[in-house]
This record gives sequence, C-alpha cells and structure tokens, in this order.
Amino acid sequence: MKVSSMFVLAAVAAVGFDASVFAQDATPIAPPADTTATSTQATPPPPDWQLSYNFGAQSDYMFRGISQTDGRPSGFAGADLIYKNQFYVGTWTSNVNFTPSGDASTKEEVDLYGGWRPTIANINFDLGYIYYGYIDQPSNIREAYSEVYLKGTHAFGALTLGGSAYYSPNFPGTTKQAAYYEANASYAINPTWAISGALGRQFESNAIVTPNGGSADFNYSTWNAGVAYTINDHMSLDVRYWDTDQLSAGDPYHGRLVASIKATF
Repeated sequence: MKVSSMFVLAAVAAVGFDASVFAQDATPIAPPADTTATSTQATPPPPDWQLSYNFGAQSDYMFRGISQTDGRPSGFAGADLIYKNQFYVGTWTSNVNFTPSGDASTKEEVDLYGGWRPTIANINFDLGYIYYGYIDQPSNIREAYSEVYLKGTHAFGALTLGGSAYYSPNFPGTTKQAAYYEANASYAINPTWAISGALGRQFESNAIVTPNGGSADFNYSTWNAGVAYTINDHMSLDVRYWDTDQLSAGDPYHGRLVASIKATF
C-alpha cells in the first residue's frame, strides 16, 4: 500500500480488511423450575484454534484515500489463525500498481500481521503489528515497511464508534517516521444494510525534498463514506466514496467511488 505524490516517492499501508467476528460462548439453558432434572443443554464452546479466510474483488484498491492500483480493479485474499478468540496471526495479499510514483515493477503486495484483541470495559481493543511486503520491488526504491497499531470500538446498540492509531518507524522514502489517526462510525439499519464512514489524518515527517536540498513534512486528511449490503452469512457488497484534501498532489489523491464484494469463511 503506497502513497504517491508529485512531491515524493513514498509508501503507506494499513490493514486492508476488517477484524473477524468470532462465536461467543452461549449461556446454558436452565431446566424448567418445576422439574427435578439435573441436566442442562448448552452450546459447545468454540475450539481454541480457529481458521478463517477471505477473498474478493474491488473496482479500485483504496488505502487511506489513495489508489493503490492506479484506478484499476484488484483481487485480494487473506487468512487468519485465531487462538481463544483473542490472539491472531494472518496474511493478506492484493495486486498493486505504483506506476504514478515511478515504480513500474512492483505488482503484488503481501502483508503479514499478528496481534491481541481483548475486551476491556466493554471496549473491543486490537493491538498489533503488521509488515507490508512487496514482490519485485525495485532495488532503488524501498517499498516494504512495518507499523504497530492500536484500535478500539464500542457499540451503542446499532451504532458503533471506533478509533485507531498507527505508527511506522521505517516508512519508505526519506520519511522514516509516519503516523495515521482515524475516527470511524457505523450504523446497522437492519441485519442486511449498514452505513459507515471514517475521517483520518496521515503524518509523514521529512517526506518532501525542498528546492534548497532540505526537507519538509507531508500531511493530508482523508475521509470515506459508504453503504454495505449483507448477501448471506459469508458474502457482502460495499459501495464507498473516498477522497482527500490533497487534490493538487496528483490523480491518486482525487475522490472516487469504489464497489467491492467480499466472501468470508
């Protein structure tokens, strides 16, 4: 996942998929009060280890408001191994096209990640690490880098509010250090339809090389809003509009409407 601009060759990334929702332990069904039965019925707890995977396609691979496929479609796939509904490791991949930033070689992104998802005071947290790798990246352009992240969400009935923070100590290009902060919200209209949106801010230190040979920061804001439709227990559709406040930085920063379909098992 990469940010391209007319000022600097740089790359950014984030987890291109949502955290999985896992089965919860069911409450045992008590026997009728007017009987002497001693047995109860209970739903078996989920296994300690669970494997989930996903795949899909989208009309454009967007990340933090920036096209990662030069406005072209992408196909993606991922898998997650979860232990006790909290600890996880996983991988995710998608085709990419960084030609607008001068990299015509890199064609595939492969991410590796792991973390911990505890629930504290009714807030669902996600603390983790992710490595963004790229196949056939040029020898003179370092695309690969890593981030640590912290996310949190809390549900208020049908409304869910969330926030996240990412930090990279080895961001590509001259940046080295970068951070991203986001606030998001979703509302379940019914079991089939939901609307959601997010507002984020990307910070990249020393990302721009000035005419006198110095450097300057490159920061921008991004937002998205869309609607999702659940086809069945495994498949969903999403139509979303993305935009940034850096339209002068080139076409990848311009607003666009993106449609996607995703299957999860």
